[in-house]
Amino acid sequence: MRSPIDRSRPELAREEIAKIEVGHTTVHPVMARCLVVFFLTAIVAAPALQWADAARARAEEGAASAWSHLAGLGEQIRARLAGVSELDGGLPARIFVANRAVLEGLNAFEDALDDETLLGRVLRPSAQRVLSGWLGAGNEQAYCGREGWLFYRPEVEYLTGLGFLEPAEFARRAAAASEWTSPPQPDPREAIRQFKRQLDARGITLIVMPAPLKPMVHPEKLARTYEDRPVPLQNPSYAAFLEDLAREGVLVFDASEALVNARRRSGQAQYLATDTHWRPESMEQVAELLGAFLRTHVPLPAVPDPGYRTERRDVRNVGDILLMLDLPRDQTLYPPETVSIRRVLGPDGAPWRPSRTADVLVLGDSFSNIYSLASMGWGDSAGFVEQLSDVLQRPVDRIVQNDDGAFATRAMLRQVLAGGADRLAGTRVVIYQFGARELAIGDWKLIELPSPRRP
Repeated sequence: MRSPIDRSRPELAREEIAKIEVGHTTVHPVMARCLVVFFLTAIVAAPALQWADAARARAEEGAASAWSHLAGLGEQIRARLAGVSELDGGLPARIFVANRAVLEGLNAFEDALDDETLLGRVLRPSAQRVLSGWLGAGNEQAYCGREGWLFYRPEVEYLTGLGFLEPAEFARRAAAASEWTSPPQPDPREAIRQFKRQLDARGITLIVMPAPLKPMVHPEKLARTYEDRPVPLQNPSYAAFLEDLAREGVLVFDASEALVNARRRSGQAQYLATDTHWRPESMEQVAELLGAFLRTHVPLPAVPDPGYRTERRDVRNVGDILLMLDLPRDQTLYPPETVSIRRVLGPDGAPWRPSRTADVLVLGDSFSNIYSLASMGWGDSAGFVEQLSDVLQRPVDRIVQNDDGAFATRAMLRQVLAGGADRLAGTRVVIYQFGARELAIGDWKLIELPSPRRP
């Protein structure tokens, strides 16, 4: 490379010399051809490799690919338009709903491509090993704590962010809504008041149970500053939230202080090191405390002895936050954990089952499903509802879903009631359990339940 410039002219400034050199730089034809071939190969190779890898996966595993999000887009649009007849606006409203469905499908397609891309699967784990192991940086979902602990980012931000009842926080969440979703209903008090009124009309007591979060109980695993902290950390709006519910007559069961006391008294961890959820022994303690709370506040009639049996079983697994890090499979930074679960069995030795005729109903999220739903990898028949049923020595019913604890189980209850099955017939108390982070990030939709049928 050469540039025709007379460097002996002192009147030229350095910037002028640079402009002249850039403007007159010449490249040898052989070098130019090599660069063109290299860039064309790079552009073509990536999609070709991805296509071949997707074809192999479909042939070997029969797994759905990212393209399935586009293949089902037409059906998704038709399903959305099926309910538009109830809306005002006619054709403009239908176009608006269809456009949202298209945007949602395209966004899901892009996310799936990010997860499935061959280059991403090859490069991302190694890059994450450097970020997590050497730099302790985690990623957009997980924070690396001390002594091999991991924390879920939304749970940390629940404690460090604005109060979830602040008007500024309501405005921020509304502004953050995407083009294809409606703005969330951010105020949990409205939804809980509505739910209480609906249950009061049926003579049912509501108990709200925000499950304590890992950084609330173990902040010392995030920062040494919080060593031996005597009280749990909380969001700035939590005290006002409790006061407002108390004025409405809503019973709230909060086990966070009990878990902090157990941590300080025993020196033992109350939560899994690489998972968002509590350890089995912590969950069993909370079930005992909730049982005592129920006996104090809700009179329940005597029932025949259900004849439950229990057995201990060791389970070894890695946590859900570790999976979010997407580290290589052979990583040794965060080893698996072993816990001892307490399985609840029926008189015949079969795993515990919920009872549709029980007078206690639990609406819960993953804090109830952990140790109960086998697909979560931590065993079965040993979850929070099973432990509560054994503590009360009576059958218990449950409606549980891992995600969207702010509204999912209430929506599932509405669907069951609208289908003609009165799931609340004979119910005396509903325990509404959700992870406390839902107070700050959940969509607290107002959900109308069908009116109770007259006998």
